[in-house]
Amino acid sequence: MKKVKTSDGYFVYRIKKDRQYHLLADSASYRNSIRDLLNTLSDLKFDSLIFLFGIDTGDYLPELKKVLCPKNQVIIFEPNLTIYRSFSNDPGDNIKLVYYKEDVVKKIFEESINLKNINNIYFFSFGNYSTVYKKEHDRLIEHLDWTIIKSASQVSLARRFKKVFIKNMIANMKIIDQSTPIHHYLFSNAGVPAIVVSGGPSLDQNIEVMKKHKDRLKDCFIITGSRTVDALIKNGITPDLIVSVDPVDANFDMMKEHLDLTVPLAFYEYSNRYLMKYYKGEKIFISLLLSHTVKAMEHLKAVYCGGSVSHACIDIAAMLGCSPILLIGQDLAYTDQKHHADSATFLYDSTINYAPQTLAKDINGQWVGSTVTLDYFRKNLELYINQYKDHPFIRFVNCSYGAEIKGAPHKELDEMLGHGDFSKKKVPFLPSHELTLDSKDIIKSLLEFLEDSIIKTEQGLELCETIRLENETKSLVEVEEDDIDLQRILYILHLVNSFENHPYTSYLGGYYSEFLYEIKEEHNSMLAKDFEHLTSDLQYQANFFYEYFSKLHEILTEIRDTARSTVSEFYESHIV
Repeated sequence: MKKVKTSDGYFVYRIKKDRQYHLLADSASYRNSIRDLLNTLSDLKFDSLIFLFGIDTGDYLPELKKVLCPKNQVIIFEPNLTIYRSFSNDPGDNIKLVYYKEDVVKKIFEESINLKNINNIYFFSFGNYSTVYKKEHDRLIEHLDWTIIKSASQVSLARRFKKVFIKNMIANMKIIDQSTPIHHYLFSNAGVPAIVVSGGPSLDQNIEVMKKHKDRLKDCFIITGSRTVDALIKNGITPDLIVSVDPVDANFDMMKEHLDLTVPLAFYEYSNRYLMKYYKGEKIFISLLLSHTVKAMEHLKAVYCGGSVSHACIDIAAMLGCSPILLIGQDLAYTDQKHHADSATFLYDSTINYAPQTLAKDINGQWVGSTVTLDYFRKNLELYINQYKDHPFIRFVNCSYGAEIKGAPHKELDEMLGHGDFSKKKVPFLPSHELTLDSKDIIKSLLEFLEDSIIKTEQGLELCETIRLENETKSLVEVEEDDIDLQRILYILHLVNSFENHPYTSYLGGYYSEFLYEIKEEHNSMLAKDFEHLTSDLQYQANFFYEYFSKLHEILTEIRDTARSTVSEFYESHIV
Protein backbone atom coordinates (compact mmCIF):
# COMPACT_ATOMS: atom_id res chain seq x y z
CA MET A 1 0.00 0.00 0.00
CA LYS A 2 1.33 3.39 -0.97
CA LYS A 3 0.09 6.96 -0.51
CA VAL A 4 0.15 8.78 -3.86
CA LYS A 5 -0.18 12.53 -4.44
CA THR A 6 -2.95 13.39 -6.90
CA SER A 7 -2.70 15.93 -9.70
CA ASP A 8 -4.89 18.36 -7.77
CA GLY A 9 -2.88 18.22 -4.56
CA TYR A 10 -4.65 15.55 -2.47
CA PHE A 11 -3.40 12.12 -1.42
CA VAL A 12 -4.90 8.77 -2.40
CA TYR A 13 -3.96 5.21 -1.49
CA ARG A 14 -2.75 2.76 -4.08
CA ILE A 15 -3.21 -0.81 -2.91
CA LYS A 16 -2.39 -4.25 -4.24
CA LYS A 17 -5.37 -6.60 -4.23
CA ASP A 18 -5.75 -9.89 -6.07
CA ARG A 19 -2.33 -9.37 -7.69
CA GLN A 20 -3.40 -6.05 -9.20
CA TYR A 21 -2.81 -2.45 -8.22
CA HIS A 22 -5.82 -0.24 -7.53
CA LEU A 23 -6.24 3.43 -6.73
CA LEU A 24 -8.99 4.05 -4.19
CA ALA A 25 -9.95 7.36 -5.86
CA ASP A 26 -9.19 9.36 -8.98
CA SER A 27 -5.52 10.34 -8.98
CA ALA A 28 -6.08 12.91 -11.72
CA SER A 29 -8.88 14.74 -9.95
CA TYR A 30 -9.45 13.70 -6.37
CA ARG A 31 -11.62 16.77 -6.11
CA ASN A 32 -14.21 15.07 -8.34
CA SER A 33 -14.70 12.32 -5.75
CA ILE A 34 -15.15 14.94 -3.03
CA ARG A 35 -17.59 16.86 -5.22
CA ASP A 36 -19.64 13.71 -5.79
CA LEU A 37 -19.82 13.19 -2.03
CA LEU A 38 -20.91 16.78 -1.38
CA ASN A 39 -23.52 16.62 -4.15
CA THR A 40 -25.00 13.52 -2.54
CA LEU A 41 -25.32 15.46 0.71
CA SER A 42 -26.60 18.69 -0.87
CA ASP A 43 -30.02 18.47 0.84
CA LEU A 44 -28.72 17.09 4.12
CA LYS A 45 -31.23 17.41 6.97
CA PHE A 46 -30.18 18.49 10.44
CA ASP A 47 -30.44 14.97 11.91
CA SER A 48 -29.62 12.89 8.84
CA LEU A 49 -27.79 9.60 9.26
CA ILE A 50 -24.91 9.20 6.82
CA PHE A 51 -23.22 5.92 5.91
CA LEU A 52 -20.01 6.06 3.88
CA PHE A 53 -18.07 3.18 2.37
CA GLY A 54 -14.34 3.86 2.43
CA ILE A 55 -12.23 6.50 4.12
CA ASP A 56 -9.10 6.24 1.92
CA THR A 57 -6.54 8.79 3.16
CA GLY A 58 -9.27 10.86 4.80
CA ASP A 59 -8.50 13.87 2.62
CA TYR A 60 -12.22 14.42 2.05
CA LEU A 61 -12.98 14.78 5.76
CA PRO A 62 -12.40 18.56 6.07
CA GLU A 63 -14.93 19.22 3.29
CA LEU A 64 -17.36 16.70 4.77
CA LYS A 65 -17.25 18.34 8.21
CA LYS A 66 -18.22 21.70 6.70
CA VAL A 67 -21.65 20.41 5.63
CA LEU A 68 -22.47 18.64 8.90
CA CYS A 69 -24.27 20.02 11.89
CA PRO A 70 -23.93 18.70 15.47
CA LYS A 71 -27.00 16.46 15.13
CA ASN A 72 -25.71 14.58 12.09
CA GLN A 73 -24.15 11.17 12.58
CA VAL A 74 -21.64 9.72 10.11
CA ILE A 75 -20.47 6.11 10.09
CA ILE A 76 -17.65 5.20 7.71
CA PHE A 77 -17.15 1.51 6.94
CA GLU A 78 -13.55 0.76 5.92
CA PRO A 79 -12.88 -2.68 4.37
CA ASN A 80 -9.06 -2.35 4.38
CA LEU A 81 -7.68 -3.31 7.79
CA THR A 82 -4.36 -1.49 7.29
CA ILE A 83 -6.13 1.73 6.35
CA TYR A 84 -8.52 1.35 9.28
CA ARG A 85 -5.63 0.93 11.68
CA SER A 86 -3.89 4.02 10.31
CA PHE A 87 -6.56 6.12 12.04
CA SER A 88 -5.90 5.90 15.76
CA ASN A 89 -9.07 7.81 16.69
CA ASP A 90 -12.46 8.51 15.17
CA PRO A 91 -12.16 11.28 12.54
CA GLY A 92 -14.60 13.63 14.31
CA ASP A 93 -17.02 14.12 17.19
CA ASN A 94 -19.96 12.86 15.15
CA ILE A 95 -17.95 10.75 12.67
CA LYS A 96 -17.26 7.14 13.56
CA LEU A 97 -14.86 4.87 11.66
CA VAL A 98 -15.74 1.16 11.69
CA TYR A 99 -13.78 -1.75 10.26
CA TYR A 100 -16.01 -3.56 7.80
CA LYS A 101 -17.29 -6.90 9.09
CA GLU A 102 -20.61 -8.12 7.83
CA ASP A 103 -22.03 -8.95 11.25
CA VAL A 104 -20.90 -5.55 12.57
CA VAL A 105 -22.53 -3.78 9.63
CA LYS A 106 -25.82 -5.60 10.22
CA LYS A 107 -25.73 -4.80 13.94
CA ILE A 108 -25.08 -1.09 13.34
CA PHE A 109 -27.91 -0.86 10.81
CA GLU A 110 -30.31 -2.64 13.16
CA GLU A 111 -29.43 -0.32 16.05
CA SER A 112 -29.37 2.98 14.17
CA ILE A 113 -32.13 2.75 11.53
CA ASN A 114 -35.71 3.16 12.69
CA LEU A 115 -39.08 4.39 11.50
CA LYS A 116 -38.17 8.00 12.37
CA ASN A 117 -35.19 8.20 10.02
CA ILE A 118 -35.85 5.79 7.14
CA ASN A 119 -36.42 8.71 4.75
CA ASN A 120 -33.48 10.60 6.14
CA ILE A 121 -30.56 8.27 5.40
CA TYR A 122 -27.69 8.98 3.03
CA PHE A 123 -25.23 6.52 1.57
CA PHE A 124 -22.11 7.20 -0.49
CA SER A 125 -19.33 4.93 -1.67
CA PHE A 126 -16.18 7.03 -1.90
CA GLY A 127 -13.97 7.02 -4.98
CA ASN A 128 -13.36 3.55 -6.41
CA TYR A 129 -14.29 1.56 -3.31
CA SER A 130 -17.45 0.09 -4.87
CA THR A 131 -15.42 -1.60 -7.61
CA VAL A 132 -12.24 -2.43 -5.68
CA TYR A 133 -14.26 -3.93 -2.82
CA LYS A 134 -17.32 -4.93 -4.85
CA LYS A 135 -18.29 -7.95 -2.76
CA GLU A 136 -18.22 -6.01 0.51
CA HIS A 137 -19.98 -3.03 -1.08
CA ASP A 138 -22.82 -5.13 -2.52
CA ARG A 139 -23.40 -6.95 0.78
CA LEU A 140 -23.44 -3.64 2.65
CA ILE A 141 -26.05 -2.25 0.23
CA GLU A 142 -28.13 -5.41 0.58
CA HIS A 143 -28.17 -5.13 4.38
CA LEU A 144 -28.88 -1.39 4.25
CA ASP A 145 -31.82 -1.84 1.89
CA TRP A 146 -33.18 -4.72 3.94
CA THR A 147 -33.02 -2.83 7.23
CA ILE A 148 -34.82 0.16 5.70
CA ILE A 149 -37.53 -2.14 4.31
CA LYS A 150 -38.00 -3.70 7.75
CA SER A 151 -38.34 -0.29 9.38
CA ALA A 152 -40.72 0.91 6.67
CA SER A 153 -42.91 -2.12 7.29
CA GLN A 154 -43.36 -0.92 10.89
CA VAL A 155 -44.87 2.31 9.58
CA SER A 156 -47.16 0.37 7.25
CA LEU A 157 -48.19 -1.95 10.10
CA ALA A 158 -48.84 1.01 12.39
CA ARG A 159 -51.09 2.73 9.86
CA ARG A 160 -53.03 -0.41 9.06
CA PHE A 161 -53.65 -1.81 12.54
CA LYS A 162 -53.30 1.08 14.98
CA LYS A 163 -56.95 1.16 16.05
CA VAL A 164 -57.45 -2.60 16.23
CA PHE A 165 -54.22 -2.93 18.25
CA ILE A 166 -55.62 -0.64 20.95
CA LYS A 167 -58.96 -2.49 21.02
CA ASN A 168 -57.35 -5.93 21.19
CA MET A 169 -54.87 -4.92 23.88
CA ILE A 170 -57.54 -3.54 26.20
CA ALA A 171 -59.95 -6.45 25.64
CA ASN A 172 -57.26 -9.12 26.06
CA MET A 173 -55.95 -7.80 29.37
CA LYS A 174 -58.85 -9.34 31.26
CA ILE A 175 -57.87 -12.91 30.25
CA ILE A 176 -54.13 -12.75 30.92
CA ASP A 177 -54.43 -13.92 34.51
CA GLN A 178 -56.43 -16.91 33.22
CA SER A 179 -53.52 -17.99 31.00
CA THR A 180 -50.18 -19.76 31.35
CA PRO A 181 -46.99 -17.93 30.34
CA ILE A 182 -45.10 -19.58 27.47
CA HIS A 183 -41.88 -19.80 29.50
CA HIS A 184 -43.57 -22.39 31.73
CA TYR A 185 -42.94 -24.92 28.95
CA LEU A 186 -39.29 -24.17 28.16
CA PHE A 187 -37.42 -27.32 27.04
CA SER A 188 -40.48 -29.42 27.94
CA ASN A 189 -40.24 -31.35 24.66
CA ALA A 190 -36.49 -31.61 24.13
CA GLY A 191 -35.70 -33.93 21.25
CA VAL A 192 -39.34 -34.39 20.24
CA PRO A 193 -39.90 -33.79 16.48
CA ALA A 194 -42.08 -30.75 15.81
CA ILE A 195 -44.26 -30.12 12.79
CA VAL A 196 -44.92 -26.42 12.16
CA VAL A 197 -47.93 -26.06 9.88
CA SER A 198 -48.33 -23.07 7.55
CA GLY A 199 -50.91 -22.38 4.85
CA GLY A 200 -48.72 -22.30 1.75
CA PRO A 201 -49.74 -24.07 -1.49
CA SER A 202 -47.91 -27.31 -0.69
CA LEU A 203 -49.83 -27.87 2.55
CA ASP A 204 -52.45 -30.03 0.81
CA GLN A 205 -49.72 -32.40 -0.39
CA ASN A 206 -48.07 -32.37 3.07
CA ILE A 207 -51.38 -33.22 4.76
CA GLU A 208 -51.80 -36.31 2.58
CA VAL A 209 -48.39 -37.52 3.80
CA MET A 210 -49.35 -36.77 7.41
CA LYS A 211 -52.48 -38.90 7.00
CA LYS A 212 -50.36 -41.71 5.65
CA HIS A 213 -48.19 -41.61 8.80
CA LYS A 214 -50.98 -40.84 11.24
CA ASP A 215 -49.55 -43.27 13.81
CA ARG A 216 -46.37 -41.16 13.92
CA LEU A 217 -48.16 -37.88 14.54
CA LYS A 218 -48.88 -38.80 18.16
CA ASP A 219 -45.10 -38.63 18.73
CA CYS A 220 -44.73 -35.19 17.10
CA PHE A 221 -45.51 -31.80 18.63
CA ILE A 222 -47.76 -30.15 16.04
CA ILE A 223 -47.93 -26.34 16.07
CA THR A 224 -50.19 -24.40 13.74
CA GLY A 225 -51.57 -20.93 13.12
CA SER A 226 -55.26 -20.04 12.92
CA ARG A 227 -55.45 -20.32 9.13
CA THR A 228 -54.58 -24.03 9.05
CA VAL A 229 -56.61 -25.33 12.01
CA ASP A 230 -59.62 -26.11 9.83
CA ALA A 231 -57.52 -28.02 7.28
CA LEU A 232 -55.96 -30.18 10.02
CA ILE A 233 -59.16 -30.92 11.95
CA LYS A 234 -61.10 -31.86 8.81
CA ASN A 235 -58.36 -34.37 7.99
CA GLY A 236 -58.46 -35.92 11.44
CA ILE A 237 -55.27 -34.27 12.69
CA THR A 238 -55.39 -32.51 16.07
CA PRO A 239 -52.58 -30.01 16.73
CA ASP A 240 -50.88 -29.71 20.12
CA LEU A 241 -50.79 -25.90 20.03
CA ILE A 242 -52.53 -23.17 18.04
CA VAL A 243 -50.76 -19.81 17.76
CA SER A 244 -52.78 -16.72 16.93
CA VAL A 245 -51.02 -13.37 16.54
CA ASP A 246 -52.92 -11.65 13.72
CA PRO A 247 -55.15 -8.84 15.05
CA VAL A 248 -57.87 -8.77 12.39
CA ASP A 249 -61.35 -10.31 12.61
CA ALA A 250 -60.55 -12.65 9.71
CA ASN A 251 -58.52 -14.62 12.22
CA PHE A 252 -61.71 -15.23 14.21
CA ASP A 253 -63.60 -16.24 11.06
CA MET A 254 -60.95 -18.84 10.22
CA MET A 255 -61.47 -20.43 13.64
CA LYS A 256 -65.20 -19.92 14.20
CA GLU A 257 -66.09 -23.58 13.55
CA HIS A 258 -63.51 -24.78 16.08
CA LEU A 259 -64.04 -22.55 19.12
CA ASP A 260 -64.84 -25.59 21.29
CA LEU A 261 -61.43 -27.24 20.78
CA THR A 262 -59.47 -28.13 23.91
CA VAL A 263 -56.15 -27.44 22.17
CA PRO A 264 -54.18 -24.66 23.96
CA LEU A 265 -54.17 -21.34 22.12
CA ALA A 266 -51.10 -19.07 22.32
CA PHE A 267 -51.75 -15.33 22.05
CA TYR A 268 -50.18 -11.97 22.77
CA GLU A 269 -51.57 -8.59 23.73
CA TYR A 270 -52.67 -7.68 20.18
CA SER A 271 -54.24 -11.01 19.11
CA ASN A 272 -57.82 -10.79 17.85
CA ARG A 273 -60.04 -9.99 20.82
CA TYR A 274 -63.09 -11.94 19.61
CA LEU A 275 -61.12 -15.13 19.13
CA MET A 276 -59.64 -14.74 22.60
CA LYS A 277 -63.06 -14.06 24.13
CA TYR A 278 -64.93 -16.99 22.60
CA TYR A 279 -62.27 -19.70 22.28
CA LYS A 280 -62.96 -22.32 24.97
CA GLY A 281 -59.53 -23.97 25.26
CA GLU A 282 -56.65 -23.04 27.53
CA LYS A 283 -54.72 -19.85 26.73
CA ILE A 284 -50.92 -19.54 26.57
CA PHE A 285 -49.60 -15.99 27.01
CA ILE A 286 -46.73 -14.57 24.96
CA SER A 287 -45.81 -11.07 26.14
CA LEU A 288 -44.51 -8.44 23.74
CA LEU A 289 -45.77 -5.40 25.64
CA LEU A 290 -46.54 -6.02 29.32
CA SER A 291 -43.09 -7.47 30.00
CA HIS A 292 -41.79 -3.95 29.28
CA THR A 293 -44.47 -1.97 31.11
CA VAL A 294 -45.52 -4.00 34.17
CA LYS A 295 -42.76 -4.58 36.71
CA ALA A 296 -44.19 -7.89 37.93
CA MET A 297 -44.08 -9.24 34.39
CA GLU A 298 -40.49 -8.43 33.47
CA HIS A 299 -39.65 -12.14 33.53
CA LEU A 300 -42.10 -13.06 30.76
CA LYS A 301 -40.73 -14.30 27.46
CA ALA A 302 -41.60 -13.01 24.03
CA VAL A 303 -41.26 -14.87 20.74
CA TYR A 304 -39.55 -13.99 17.50
CA CYS A 305 -41.67 -11.66 15.36
CA GLY A 306 -40.58 -11.97 11.75
CA GLY A 307 -43.81 -10.73 10.20
CA SER A 308 -45.95 -13.86 10.06
CA VAL A 309 -47.41 -16.30 12.57
CA SER A 310 -45.10 -19.03 11.28
CA HIS A 311 -42.09 -17.25 12.79
CA ALA A 312 -43.75 -17.35 16.20
CA CYS A 313 -44.68 -21.03 15.74
CA ILE A 314 -41.11 -21.95 14.79
CA ASP A 315 -39.64 -20.01 17.70
CA ILE A 316 -41.99 -21.73 20.14
CA ALA A 317 -40.93 -25.12 18.75
CA ALA A 318 -37.31 -24.18 19.39
CA MET A 319 -38.14 -22.87 22.90
CA LEU A 320 -39.66 -26.25 23.69
CA GLY A 321 -36.41 -27.91 22.60
CA CYS A 322 -38.06 -29.75 19.72
CA SER A 323 -35.87 -31.22 16.99
CA PRO A 324 -36.01 -31.67 14.13
CA ILE A 325 -38.44 -28.84 13.41
CA LEU A 326 -40.26 -29.81 10.22
CA LEU A 327 -41.73 -26.95 8.18
CA ILE A 328 -44.78 -27.83 6.10
CA GLY A 329 -46.83 -25.48 3.94
CA GLN A 330 -43.98 -23.00 4.40
CA ASP A 331 -43.75 -22.15 0.70
CA LEU A 332 -43.07 -18.40 1.02
CA ALA A 333 -43.81 -18.29 -2.71
CA TYR A 334 -46.64 -18.95 -5.18
CA THR A 335 -46.01 -22.64 -5.76
CA ASP A 336 -48.17 -23.86 -8.68
CA GLN A 337 -49.36 -20.25 -9.08
CA LYS A 338 -51.32 -20.47 -5.81
CA HIS A 339 -51.15 -18.02 -2.90
CA HIS A 340 -52.36 -20.56 -0.30
CA ALA A 341 -53.30 -24.21 -0.15
CA ASP A 342 -56.87 -24.92 -1.26
CA SER A 343 -57.65 -26.19 2.25
CA ALA A 344 -56.35 -22.97 3.81
CA THR A 345 -58.08 -20.42 1.57
CA PHE A 346 -61.00 -18.38 2.95
CA LEU A 347 -63.49 -15.78 1.73
CA TYR A 348 -61.21 -13.14 3.29
CA ASP A 349 -58.54 -13.96 0.69
CA SER A 350 -60.78 -12.78 -2.16
CA THR A 351 -60.34 -9.21 -0.87
CA ILE A 352 -56.54 -9.29 -1.21
CA ASN A 353 -54.45 -8.75 -4.34
CA TYR A 354 -52.06 -11.70 -4.44
CA ALA A 355 -50.41 -10.81 -7.75
CA PRO A 356 -46.72 -11.88 -7.89
CA GLN A 357 -44.26 -9.00 -7.60
CA THR A 358 -40.89 -10.71 -7.70
CA LEU A 359 -39.17 -14.08 -8.11
CA ALA A 360 -37.49 -16.44 -5.67
CA LYS A 361 -35.41 -19.59 -6.08
CA ASP A 362 -37.38 -22.69 -5.16
CA ILE A 363 -36.09 -25.92 -3.59
CA ASN A 364 -35.10 -27.20 -7.06
CA GLY A 365 -33.22 -24.05 -8.05
CA GLN A 366 -36.00 -22.86 -10.36
CA TRP A 367 -37.60 -19.44 -10.28
CA VAL A 368 -41.03 -19.15 -8.72
CA GLY A 369 -43.36 -16.17 -8.30
CA SER A 370 -43.32 -14.38 -4.96
CA THR A 371 -44.00 -11.00 -3.34
CA VAL A 372 -41.94 -8.47 -1.45
CA THR A 373 -43.80 -9.47 1.73
CA LEU A 374 -43.17 -13.20 1.30
CA ASP A 375 -39.53 -12.51 0.52
CA TYR A 376 -39.35 -10.40 3.67
CA PHE A 377 -40.76 -13.32 5.68
CA ARG A 378 -38.26 -15.71 4.09
CA LYS A 379 -35.25 -13.55 4.88
CA ASN A 380 -36.39 -13.04 8.45
CA LEU A 381 -36.84 -16.79 8.83
CA GLU A 382 -33.34 -17.39 7.48
CA LEU A 383 -31.94 -14.84 9.95
CA TYR A 384 -33.70 -16.66 12.76
CA ILE A 385 -32.52 -20.12 11.69
CA ASN A 386 -28.96 -18.82 11.34
CA GLN A 387 -28.88 -18.29 15.12
CA TYR A 388 -29.00 -22.06 15.51
CA LYS A 389 -26.36 -22.92 12.90
CA ASP A 390 -23.93 -24.10 15.59
CA HIS A 391 -26.55 -25.53 17.94
CA PRO A 392 -25.71 -29.15 18.75
CA PHE A 393 -29.29 -30.40 18.85
CA ILE A 394 -31.89 -28.16 17.19
CA ARG A 395 -32.14 -28.42 13.41
CA PHE A 396 -34.68 -27.27 10.85
CA VAL A 397 -35.98 -29.20 7.84
CA ASN A 398 -38.07 -27.73 5.01
CA CYS A 399 -40.64 -30.29 3.88
CA SER A 400 -42.49 -27.73 1.72
CA TYR A 401 -42.14 -27.29 -2.05
CA GLY A 402 -41.82 -23.53 -2.39
CA ALA A 403 -38.91 -21.15 -1.87
CA GLU A 404 -35.53 -22.39 -0.72
CA ILE A 405 -34.95 -21.59 2.95
CA LYS A 406 -31.26 -21.31 3.82
CA GLY A 407 -30.44 -23.23 6.97
CA ALA A 408 -33.44 -25.54 6.51
CA PRO A 409 -32.52 -28.10 3.83
CA HIS A 410 -35.39 -29.67 1.93
CA LYS A 411 -36.33 -33.24 2.74
CA GLU A 412 -39.44 -35.20 1.94
CA LEU A 413 -41.96 -35.30 4.77
CA ASP A 414 -42.60 -38.95 3.90
CA GLU A 415 -38.95 -39.75 4.64
CA MET A 416 -38.86 -37.71 7.86
CA LEU A 417 -42.01 -39.34 9.26
CA GLY A 418 -41.15 -42.78 7.94
CA HIS A 419 -37.57 -42.97 9.20
CA GLY A 420 -37.24 -40.33 11.91
CA ASP A 421 -36.29 -40.78 15.55
CA PHE A 422 -39.43 -40.78 17.69
CA SER A 423 -37.89 -42.12 20.88
CA LYS A 424 -38.57 -38.98 22.95
CA LYS A 425 -41.98 -38.80 24.61
CA LYS A 426 -44.17 -35.80 23.82
CA VAL A 427 -45.29 -33.74 26.83
CA PRO A 428 -48.60 -31.90 26.38
CA PHE A 429 -49.19 -28.38 27.70
CA LEU A 430 -50.80 -28.39 31.13
CA PRO A 431 -52.21 -25.15 32.59
CA SER A 432 -50.43 -23.19 35.29
CA HIS A 433 -52.26 -19.93 35.95
CA GLU A 434 -49.41 -18.23 37.79
CA LEU A 435 -49.95 -14.72 36.43
CA THR A 436 -51.70 -11.98 38.38
CA LEU A 437 -52.70 -8.84 36.55
CA ASP A 438 -55.15 -6.19 37.71
CA SER A 439 -56.36 -5.35 34.22
CA LYS A 440 -58.88 -2.76 35.43
CA ASP A 441 -56.21 -0.90 37.35
CA ILE A 442 -53.88 -0.80 34.32
CA ILE A 443 -56.64 0.36 31.99
CA LYS A 444 -57.76 2.99 34.50
CA SER A 445 -54.16 4.26 34.73
CA LEU A 446 -53.90 4.29 30.93
CA LEU A 447 -57.08 6.34 30.60
CA GLU A 448 -55.82 8.77 33.25
CA PHE A 449 -52.54 9.08 31.35
CA LEU A 450 -54.45 9.85 28.16
CA GLU A 451 -56.60 12.49 29.84
CA ASP A 452 -53.57 14.11 31.49
CA SER A 453 -51.64 14.08 28.21
CA ILE A 454 -54.55 15.67 26.34
CA ILE A 455 -54.63 18.49 28.91
CA LYS A 456 -50.88 19.01 28.55
CA THR A 457 -51.10 19.14 24.75
CA GLU A 458 -53.69 21.89 25.17
CA GLN A 459 -51.26 23.74 27.44
CA GLY A 460 -48.56 23.34 24.81
CA LEU A 461 -50.84 24.62 22.06
CA GLU A 462 -51.76 27.66 24.14
CA LEU A 463 -48.12 28.50 24.82
CA CYS A 464 -47.17 28.10 21.15
CA GLU A 465 -50.07 30.31 20.07
CA THR A 466 -49.06 32.97 22.62
CA ILE A 467 -45.49 33.02 21.28
CA ARG A 468 -46.72 33.22 17.68
CA LEU A 469 -49.03 36.15 18.42
CA GLU A 470 -46.75 38.18 20.68
CA ASN A 471 -43.50 38.04 18.69
CA GLU A 472 -42.49 38.61 15.12
CA THR A 473 -38.97 37.29 15.51
CA LYS A 474 -36.53 36.59 18.31
CA SER A 475 -33.27 34.70 18.66
CA LEU A 476 -33.19 32.44 21.71
CA VAL A 477 -29.40 32.69 21.96
CA GLU A 478 -29.58 36.44 22.39
CA VAL A 479 -32.10 36.60 25.24
CA GLU A 480 -31.56 36.69 28.98
CA GLU A 481 -31.99 33.49 31.00
CA ASP A 482 -35.21 34.75 32.58
CA ASP A 483 -36.75 35.82 29.24
CA ILE A 484 -40.42 34.83 29.26
CA ASP A 485 -40.33 33.27 25.77
CA LEU A 486 -37.25 31.22 26.60
CA GLN A 487 -39.05 29.94 29.71
CA ARG A 488 -42.08 29.11 27.58
CA ILE A 489 -39.96 27.09 25.12
CA LEU A 490 -38.23 25.27 27.98
CA TYR A 491 -41.60 24.31 29.44
CA ILE A 492 -42.77 23.14 26.01
CA LEU A 493 -39.67 20.93 25.79
CA HIS A 494 -40.47 19.60 29.24
CA LEU A 495 -43.99 18.66 28.09
CA VAL A 496 -42.60 16.87 25.04
CA ASN A 497 -39.92 14.97 26.94
CA SER A 498 -42.21 13.93 29.78
CA PHE A 499 -44.71 12.53 27.28
CA GLU A 500 -42.24 10.75 25.00
CA ASN A 501 -40.36 9.20 27.93
CA HIS A 502 -43.45 8.09 29.82
CA PRO A 503 -43.69 4.27 30.07
CA TYR A 504 -47.35 4.38 29.03
CA THR A 505 -46.50 5.61 25.52
CA SER A 506 -45.73 1.93 24.82
CA TYR A 507 -49.45 1.23 25.11
CA LEU A 508 -50.19 3.60 22.24
CA GLY A 509 -48.75 1.10 19.76
CA GLY A 510 -49.17 1.94 16.09
CA TYR A 511 -50.61 5.38 16.84
CA TYR A 512 -47.37 6.46 18.46
CA SER A 513 -45.19 4.89 15.76
CA GLU A 514 -47.15 6.66 13.04
CA PHE A 515 -47.09 9.94 14.96
CA LEU A 516 -43.29 9.89 15.33
CA TYR A 517 -42.87 9.12 11.64
CA GLU A 518 -45.31 11.71 10.35
CA ILE A 519 -44.32 14.59 12.63
CA LYS A 520 -40.73 14.13 11.52
CA GLU A 521 -41.62 13.68 7.87
CA GLU A 522 -44.12 16.50 7.51
CA HIS A 523 -43.02 19.19 9.94
CA ASN A 524 -39.33 18.89 10.73
CA SER A 525 -37.31 19.03 7.54
CA MET A 526 -34.73 21.54 8.76
CA LEU A 527 -31.58 21.47 6.63
CA ALA A 528 -28.23 20.92 8.33
CA LYS A 529 -26.95 24.25 7.03
CA ASP A 530 -29.87 26.04 8.73
CA PHE A 531 -29.57 24.19 12.04
CA GLU A 532 -27.80 26.86 14.05
CA HIS A 533 -30.09 29.62 12.84
CA LEU A 534 -33.44 27.80 13.08
CA THR A 535 -32.89 26.10 16.44
CA SER A 536 -32.55 29.52 17.99
CA ASP A 537 -35.42 31.03 15.96
CA LEU A 538 -38.32 31.48 18.37
CA GLN A 539 -41.01 31.57 15.68
CA TYR A 540 -39.70 28.47 13.93
CA GLN A 541 -39.71 26.52 17.19
CA ALA A 542 -43.18 27.74 18.15
CA ASN A 543 -44.61 26.80 14.75
CA PHE A 544 -43.08 23.34 14.84
CA PHE A 545 -44.32 22.55 18.33
CA TYR A 546 -47.75 23.91 17.46
CA GLU A 547 -47.99 21.28 14.72
CA TYR A 548 -46.58 18.68 17.12
CA PHE A 549 -49.19 19.30 19.81
CA SER A 550 -52.03 19.62 17.28
CA LYS A 551 -51.32 16.18 15.82
CA LEU A 552 -50.70 14.67 19.25
CA HIS A 553 -53.98 16.05 20.62
CA GLU A 554 -55.82 14.51 17.67
CA ILE A 555 -54.41 11.00 18.13
CA LEU A 556 -54.68 11.01 21.93
CA THR A 557 -58.35 11.95 21.69
CA GLU A 558 -58.97 9.15 19.21
CA ILE A 559 -57.12 6.63 21.39
CA ARG A 560 -59.07 7.71 24.49
CA ASP A 561 -62.41 7.36 22.70
CA THR A 562 -61.42 3.97 21.27
CA ALA A 563 -60.28 2.76 24.68
CA ARG A 564 -63.52 3.88 26.33
CA SER A 565 -65.69 2.13 23.75
CA THR A 566 -63.68 -1.09 24.11
CA VAL A 567 -64.02 -1.00 27.89
CA SER A 568 -67.79 -0.62 27.52
CA GLU A 569 -67.94 -3.62 25.19
CA PHE A 570 -65.69 -6.05 27.04
CA TYR A 571 -65.97 -5.19 30.71
CA GLU A 572 -69.00 -5.63 32.95
CA SER A 573 -68.79 -2.14 34.39
CA HIS A 574 -67.10 1.09 33.39
CA ILE A 575 -63.58 1.36 34.75
CA VAL A 576 -63.86 5.14 34.97
